[in-house]
Amino acid sequence: MLLLWNYIDQIVLLFCFVISYLKTIQFLRKSTVPVHKIPAFFVVFGPVSIATSMGLGHLFEISYHALERVLDKSFVFDFRLYSLILLGVVLLSLSVRMLGEIRDLFRGFPRRQAIFKTAFWMIVLSAPTGFFTPIGYVPTVACLITLAFLPFVIKKAGQNTVEQNVEVFF
Repeated sequence: MLLLWNYIDQIVLLFCFVISYLKTIQFLRKSTVPVHKIPAFFVVFGPVSIATSMGLGHLFEISYHALERVLDKSFVFDFRLYSLILLGVVLLSLSVRMLGEIRDLFRGFPRRQAIFKTAFWMIVLSAPTGFFTPIGYVPTVACLITLAFLPFVIKKAGQNTVEQNVEVFF
């Protein structure tokens, strides 16, 4: 367990990339509109990285240390612990909501404004935590990655794909 604990950040990052890849494939297979694959990965990467870091990283670590203190009989449920758990749950919930909105966008529903609103609230909640610890900027950067690739994810009407170009020339 100690070896696992020493590499928890790398394990969470690995899970983040694997889950992002799998969710992107899932969303692309069920999409009803033409979608660019590379921007789709980065659009999905933002909320998945927040969900992974909040779920597998932050909430797991908070729970682990709380359980350690319970076993040592030194556990105190104070506002600090409450606020750490609450922030993790809220950001996890918002990232899952954003994943649903991205899924709907890939299925042809106009959800860009909802994605922007969810990203805005995640940035508002997470950016101030960066003043206390640099890791607090992770959800903000993840949202910015999603917003940066969002305009390029849906193919424009009449935009040729490689397969269409090959059929035209042969």
